[in-house]
Amino acid sequence: MSYVRRFVALLLLAVLPGIAGCGGSGESTAVSYGGVRDQGSTGYAVAELEGFYAGEGLTFSPTWATSGTVLLQGLVSGDFDVANLGPAQLYDAITNGACARVLRPTQGAGYGVIAQPALHLDTTRPFPGVLTQLRGRTVGVPARGAAQELVLRSLLVDAGLDPDTDVTWVAIGGGAAAASLFASRKVDVAMSYSLLEMNLAAGGTTFDKLVDLTGSNTPLGAFWQSVAVANCDWADRHPGTVMKFCHALNQGFEALERKPEAGPRAFTWLGLGSDPGRAKSLWDKYKSPVVDIPPLDEENWNHQARFATDGRPPGFSEHVVDGCATA
Repeated sequence: MSYVRRFVALLLLAVLPGIAGCGGSGESTAVSYGGVRDQGSTGYAVAELEGFYAGEGLTFSPTWATSGTVLLQGLVSGDFDVANLGPAQLYDAITNGACARVLRPTQGAGYGVIAQPALHLDTTRPFPGVLTQLRGRTVGVPARGAAQELVLRSLLVDAGLDPDTDVTWVAIGGGAAAASLFASRKVDVAMSYSLLEMNLAAGGTTFDKLVDLTGSNTPLGAFWQSVAVANCDWADRHPGTVMKFCHALNQGFEALERKPEAGPRAFTWLGLGSDPGRAKSLWDKYKSPVVDIPPLDEENWNHQARFATDGRPPGFSEHVVDGCATA
């Protein structure tokens, strides 16, 4: 059993016993949300700022974390009604016995692979050969077994590397802590995402980008970097609330397309940028994954399994809330 599979299994053993006592009868109006203060939460933020949750009679109650592992544990245990998670990590959890209801994708591909400039790695080499330079290197990810590691492991396999023996994985956390560890050269390479790159730039730390994985025309294909996922007990007990939440969230994403100020305003609310002007600049640079999201259909659902441990997708109709993505 691989490290990732053992990790997910142990995580679920810790939280599954608490599920039975969660929830209650009747429709709920408060929705507890677990997410990270990054671009993946933009649609949720717009729905809050534009009053779409309130318009549905809902109260949006966010709790901010720094890794998908914490969010997954909180969702499965019932601490969160909804969480924003990477599909690869979610699929592994479902394979190991977790129950989850997927609402809609919330972010397309926005990853990258960055390296310390002092290593002088060749950034001009095409994928997947460029990643052969990672052999023998230390690789930073927010948490072991989380979505970023699962995705990068699949790319290393494409490059002919063994992700268990050819690299050394290091959990560097998220937010300022991750930027600090990269800046102090505790790792050679890191799986990057918008928040990490923002924090590195704010601290004056430079990096070389070996692979840019932003957009649908990358080695990741029709990739969902995150999806909105509901706790099964909450979703099954409160179907009306779920559809109201879906409608509000969908309105948030629609507003991102219609209102130029919606994205920068959401970034400001999320703390991405020291002031509105900086938030707008960051939005212009990092908005692509939030406005270019592959649709929720069975083909794209199955595609995400490429990045999961066993490569097999959970049942589409069993785990996707019908009608949510178009509510």
